[in-house]
Amino acid sequence: MNNNALTAMTAGMTRIHNTPITEIQGTPAPLKRPTPAAAAPSVTVSLSSDVLGENSKAQQITEKFEQSIASIYGDKQVEQSTQETTTNEAPSLLEMAPLSLPTKADVTAFEQLLNDELTKTGVDTSIAMKLTINSDGSVQVDNDHPDKDKIEALFKENSDLQQGYVKTENYFTLQNLYQLHQQWQQKLEGGTNEQAAGDWLVNASNSRVANAQINVQNGKVSGPSQGNQLYS
Repeated sequence: MNNNALTAMTAGMTRIHNTPITEIQGTPAPLKRPTPAAAAPSVTVSLSSDVLGENSKAQQITEKFEQSIASIYGDKQVEQSTQETTTNEAPSLLEMAPLSLPTKADVTAFEQLLNDELTKTGVDTSIAMKLTINSDGSVQVDNDHPDKDKIEALFKENSDLQQGYVKTENYFTLQNLYQLHQQWQQKLEGGTNEQAAGDWLVNASNSRVANAQINVQNGKVSGPSQGNQLYS
């Protein structure tokens, strides 16, 4: 994973790059020697090893988190590729889409599109619905909703809606996985040996991915209750 996973999940904020005035298109501005600034007192800032350095808590969680994501989603891509080769069937939406880290903006866009489509179809959005995705990429309503067939048909007929679901589910799943990695570090700090903590993390992460879902009610989408508000 080339980009930092946490940066991607916080709307991909990047450092602003200032453009030198001499590079701006138009009539070049004359270079002007800046007035020397007044001497400032020397200040020494010291950060503890818990905050800065290779062994910092944040660094450990981030590195472990990125390793887990690469392993989990990498294994899924290999499995999907194997299935495609064996069955010679057309790839599903999940197989075609490259792995990318979703953002809050993706969730907002999906929520708006879903509400628009549900309103057009006359679906009562005040009734809670639980959405999940099947291995073939189709979205299904996983609870007893009176408009179940209408809702599932919307996702089948609208690829933008289906892709929006995939991004949104991944967004909430990644939130939950990051929370699990925080708990993993807490276990290590509490005295759990590294092997046992690692086994717990693998099992908990796989379970969270397998049970991913999106809840929809009154025009709002949300993930499972655990870790749902981590980055909101």
